[in-house]
Amino acid sequence: SDKFSREEIDLAGLVRRACELFEPTAEDKGVTLSCDVPDRTRLTGETRMIQRMLSNLLDNAIKYTPSGGSITVSAREDNAHVVISVKDTGVGISSSDLPRIFERFYRCDQSRSQAGIGLGLSLARAIARAHGGDITATSTPNQGSTFIVTLPKSESRPLPQA
Repeated sequence: SDKFSREEIDLAGLVRRACELFEPTAEDKGVTLSCDVPDRTRLTGETRMIQRMLSNLLDNAIKYTPSGGSITVSAREDNAHVVISVKDTGVGISSSDLPRIFERFYRCDQSRSQAGIGLGLSLARAIARAHGGDITATSTPNQGSTFIVTLPKSESRPLPQA
């Protein structure tokens, strides 16, 4: 049962627009947001879901990056995949929390608890997986975090049942 429509998406354009959308929020907070994407990167998928995934990752990065910090969003492609990276210089995530940040409702330690319940990252990962891809994260406390989304350019298999 295919629950969403697949179309050819200009992913680079979506990433650029997501950055433009979040730029004022970042600026208000004193955070530099930069976007490094190729002219065009194509992907088969569902536009609204990809937009939601990007929004959740950017929202998360801005939330945890203090004034004076920076966020770099980049996209690149190889033969079969598109890789999107969202790198921040924020508060970081402890090694004990890192394996659990994608769980629904998981709250990290006090420094990150102002976010309330963490549906953003679990939804972002569910969207990546629905497209046959995944999201991984690396982090160093007090130095920042990097979220890496890997998506196959075209997904021919049927969607896994959620």
